[in-house]
Amino acid sequence: MTDLHFSVDDAITRMAAGEEIAVKAHRATRWFKWFVFLQAAFALAFTLLIDVATVPYWNAFALWLLATLSLWSTASLHRRSAPRNGLRNMGTAVATWFALYTLMFGPALQLVGASSPWWWVLAGVIAISPILACFPASSRK
Repeated sequence: MTDLHFSVDDAITRMAAGEEIAVKAHRATRWFKWFVFLQAAFALAFTLLIDVATVPYWNAFALWLLATLSLWSTASLHRRSAPRNGLRNMGTAVATWFALYTLMFGPALQLVGASSPWWWVLAGVIAISPILACFPASSRK
């Protein structure tokens, strides 16, 4: 087995290069925070368009789908710099949000006759919580 001998200057140079690579890698993943934030904003806007602004469901769904598809197509272009399992977790979070809103909160609030917009805002904020849960994971190094 060969012995590896490094000079102190060589070791310092290699450590500096490693730190520079880590900084560049962290900088490359900053887009994911915006991705999470925008997806949560689109989901909340979808909720508020339907239940507060009384936009027809399919019109609001078409807008949400168009915005989400454009966001995810951009994310797929940058998938190599996404946090580990970030896109998979976001996909699960978006599916959970959709199920929470369309299958649980929406029908429940309609059933009890909640007419105040604040109930729908609260339901929308609670429903986007799975998406927002992906935000801290995107800030890990």
